[in-house]
Amino acid sequence: MLLKKSVFKLFILFFLLTLSASIVFAQDETAGTAENLMIFQLEALKNKDYNKFIEHGNKAFKKFMDKYSFDSLIMQTRAKIAKGYRLEYLGDLRSIGMRKHLWKLYITGDKYQLLGSLSLSHGKVVGFSLE
Repeated sequence: MLLKKSVFKLFILFFLLTLSASIVFAQDETAGTAENLMIFQLEALKNKDYNKFIEHGNKAFKKFMDKYSFDSLIMQTRAKIAKGYRLEYLGDLRSIGMRKHLWKLYITGDKYQLLGSLSLSHGKVVGFSLE
């Protein structure tokens, strides 16, 4: 019984240390840094430049954002982005090891807006979406 309690305590300690390390080592990107990266992503999308779009991504982003996914994103959003846009920063959400930044995109000449999100971890893009 004593051995089980010790193993359980060690497991909890290991879990808490792992959790705190991921939080400590996650770079705290500023809203300005995130906005610069968001503009970079949007311009790459507008210019149909796949290599630029994945340039600031981490390994997983580069792997899963293949050319097919990029082309799909272009077909869905490029026409609106090409008209011109203005960003309004809405804030960010913290998650373990990353931060998700949110914007409202006002499209020039359009009465509707898009919700844009850019997830960052250690200064690298780990997620991007426009809805």
